[in-house]
Amino acid sequence: MEGTNITIWVAFLAGLLSFLSPCVLPLVPGYVSLISGVSIDHLKGGDESRSIARRAVILNSIAFNIGLSMIFLSLGAAAGLLGTAITSNPWVRIIGGVVIIGFGLQLIGLLKIGALYKDTRFFSQQKPRGMLGSMTLGMAFAAGWTPCIGPILGGIIGLAATSGGWKRGLFLSCFYAAGLAVPFLLTGLGINKFLSFYSKFRKHLHKVEVVSGVMLIAIGLLVATNQVSRLNAFFSKWVPDAGAVLNTNDTASPAQTSTAPPAQASSFAPAPEIETKKVTGETFHLSDLHGRVVVLNFWATWCVPCREEIPELVSMQHDLEARGLSVVGAVWNDQASADEIKAFQKEMKLDYTILLNGDNIADKLGGIPSVPTTFIIDRDGRVRQKIFGQAHRSAFEAAIKPLLDEVATVASSK
Repeated sequence: MEGTNITIWVAFLAGLLSFLSPCVLPLVPGYVSLISGVSIDHLKGGDESRSIARRAVILNSIAFNIGLSMIFLSLGAAAGLLGTAITSNPWVRIIGGVVIIGFGLQLIGLLKIGALYKDTRFFSQQKPRGMLGSMTLGMAFAAGWTPCIGPILGGIIGLAATSGGWKRGLFLSCFYAAGLAVPFLLTGLGINKFLSFYSKFRKHLHKVEVVSGVMLIAIGLLVATNQVSRLNAFFSKWVPDAGAVLNTNDTASPAQTSTAPPAQASSFAPAPEIETKKVTGETFHLSDLHGRVVVLNFWATWCVPCREEIPELVSMQHDLEARGLSVVGAVWNDQASADEIKAFQKEMKLDYTILLNGDNIADKLGGIPSVPTTFIIDRDGRVRQKIFGQAHRSAFEAAIKPLLDEVATVASSK
């Protein structure tokens, strides 16, 4: 599973807000009735009446939501894949962020573009035939533009494009689909409760649009200013990586970098042995660097903060190598080929060791929420510091220089 971070919960909230929007919420009972072939009155009937209709509602609602989710997941994966190729250009990222901000202003009502108020969903009064028909209807529902869902989905697609590859785009859109699909399914199982909820909530429908608009403006600003990964790093302290086990006594962000004094160094767990291939094809063993301070930096070719951070790592390697520093880069969640990575390496004048299979390396270290992420490993092979997000040289040196003054005390296991 990909790392969990704040953006997936933003995506889930966006899906929930889409469900509560004026373009969806009032139509939900009609859709439930249409796909199941059971009238609203029948669904509102007594226990015996509802139990007869329950099977049709459940099966057809699941099929509808599968169709709906297929479209969203395809869009998210495609956006993530495309984003790896284009978001390295800052102007593309800025323009995308501005478009998302425009969607937010449209929802709030401060910007009025007539074309965005059109609804292109296809409606039919004929009951879809079976589960396949319900799935097709779900696909049509998701593929059509609505003045409420369209801007919200557009914002999530933009977020997926900056998420880092098709896998994370898929994961992000999965949470958006869940936010919309789960309450839809629950409605079919409790129509009376839904109708009671709707009668009280409908006066707040415009507020949902305002909240959605504010959220989109925030997303647009994050995308345009390239702050998404930094936000993930900030929230990773409260929303940790899925399944990650932090086996060190200290985690840090660029704003919180500290190193334990030498007297406490023995309390840190050793880094696992890492054996993988370098981009040059040679075999790399982390234990070969015993006795040196290692900066293990995870990056990707599509990651803009990584591009900004790498030159500082290069210069730091040149200046501190003689004192025992080794900077090692690991390519993470990147579909680029070895030749493309070499071209990136040449473009960035990146002359320290580059490792492939960064995803597997990160898993051995407990997982990471996003890139760039950096592990500081002391001369005895212990993880002394984690830095989530982009950091400047001063932050790196604050963690590294005290370790360079330490002397290795544990013999290499190799």
